[in-house]
Amino acid sequence: MSTREQILIVDDQENNRLVVEDHLRKLRCDIHGASSGEEALEMLSAIKPDCILMDIMMPGMDGVETTRRIKSLKAFEEIPVLMITARDEVSGIQDALDAGAVDYLVKPVEPTALLARVRSALRTRHAFQQVRDLNQDLLAQKKELSNFTHMVSHDLKSPVVGAASLFNFFLYRLRDDYPEILEDDGMNEMLQRIPDTFTKLLSFINTMLDYAEAGRVIGKQEMVSMDKVLSAVVQNFEYAVNEGMVHFEKEGSFPEVWCDPVRMVQVWQNLIANAIKYRGEKNPVRVSLGGGLLQNGWKFWVDDNGPGIPDHEFENIFQPFVRADHETEGSGIGLATSDRILKAHGGIIRVEPKPSEGARFVF
Repeated sequence: MSTREQILIVDDQENNRLVVEDHLRKLRCDIHGASSGEEALEMLSAIKPDCILMDIMMPGMDGVETTRRIKSLKAFEEIPVLMITARDEVSGIQDALDAGAVDYLVKPVEPTALLARVRSALRTRHAFQQVRDLNQDLLAQKKELSNFTHMVSHDLKSPVVGAASLFNFFLYRLRDDYPEILEDDGMNEMLQRIPDTFTKLLSFINTMLDYAEAGRVIGKQEMVSMDKVLSAVVQNFEYAVNEGMVHFEKEGSFPEVWCDPVRMVQVWQNLIANAIKYRGEKNPVRVSLGGGLLQNGWKFWVDDNGPGIPDHEFENIFQPFVRADHETEGSGIGLATSDRILKAHGGIIRVEPKPSEGARFVF
């Protein structure tokens, strides 16, 4: 196929097509003609036009309906369509624009105006293609980065687990064969820190795996009682309740929802853990868990009375490795993981401003 831009002229009158074609020769494009809307639709796949000039009044399928049909096809929805109409047909222009046309010309077509409008349409078409190609490149890079993160995290896990096991065996032998080493307070303290380091490293690797898989590995979805999901999650924080770190309250209603229950547990778990981790001086921090009906679905929220989040952090808080509080230990992955899980379910998550202290996450 020619690398030159393709223009399709649709008009039931051959003389009209030839006049427009003659005006457009300066553009050095390949020009094709169709005598009806039906023929134009049949030609689309073969010529893949970059611009279409469409007569409004044609027997059978008119230009408005032809334009509507073209715009309904995914492969051709970005093609700019210019309507050509007689002076007494201008009333149909609004219908044509509503159908997806980008501009119009009135017969008899003035050559300078025709060339200017077609050049503008071709530039628009070229810009759309650039944006689409850039978007595809970005999606490919995002997928590659996600795959890389998953691969690195997964491959790191085995040697870290192996090293932790070997160290445990080393400590066991040390207690039997060289107990005097463990009697040295400095050596004993240093040796006890090493398992904690392994634990933190494994936790970080697991967190990275969760993030890498959050948007692409959604398990079997089913109708799940959100109340039961939430009860199971709250039970996981029993230690925090017993130690006076958190006090839970529930409000609203928690219906059955269509979701991957394992991933939905992660969402609640991340949001609650976030509220407890960043509670500041609040012991216990009050965490309110709620649910309510929307017009097109359900919303849920985790509301706390901790230090809150600065307004300027709202926009970036769901980006990976972003933390509003750099003094508190954390990976900055939990909220990003929740965001990816909810997007994979067709949902959203946001921070809502509060008139009083604390933070409120709604999804």
